[in-house]
Amino acid sequence: MPDEIIEQVEPQAVTTPAPEVETIEGEPFDAARAMRTIEKLRAEIKELKPKAKQAEELSAAEKQRKEAEMTELQKLQVALEKAQAELKAAKLSELKREIAAKVELPLVFADRLHGETAEELEADAKKIMEALPKVPKPPPVSPTSPGAGAETGETIAQARARIYGQGPDVMSPTYAREHGGGVIIKEKPLTPQ
Repeated sequence: MPDEIIEQVEPQAVTTPAPEVETIEGEPFDAARAMRTIEKLRAEIKELKPKAKQAEELSAAEKQRKEAEMTELQKLQVALEKAQAELKAAKLSELKREIAAKVELPLVFADRLHGETAEELEADAKKIMEALPKVPKPPPVSPTSPGAGAETGETIAQARARIYGQGPDVMSPTYAREHGGGVIIKEKPLTPQ
């Protein structure tokens, strides 16, 4: 082997820049102070959770107390207001569907219409229709129509005559009797004679 020269390379110390210290309002970051702040906030949360639960219970109890104090007339008025609000929402929803159908807007967009009156809803529906891509309408085809260019009213016999021409019907018993050969099926009467 030829003489190999092996050089020893001394490891070099890699210097990395010191990490930047985050500052809050010009003060350097202090991990111990941050942990103290976090622990303090956690302790406050532990103290406030039972108080929040107690406040919810008190508000529920207050609501029950008010309901108990209400007269029968007041209870009926509240129920009437709720029913009227539901009726108004149902009528508006139905009106939106009618307007969408009138403008030929897909019914999935009916709930997205904005407005309170029929005119406002119709104007909004027209805006949405303008924004939707135009899809060409397919030609109307009845379920029994075979398609454009097909003749209607043609029977199978007429189609065979058109395709194969007017020739003798070799399967006809009269043709077989006249020209000889073939199979002749004699029909038996259903009742004895």
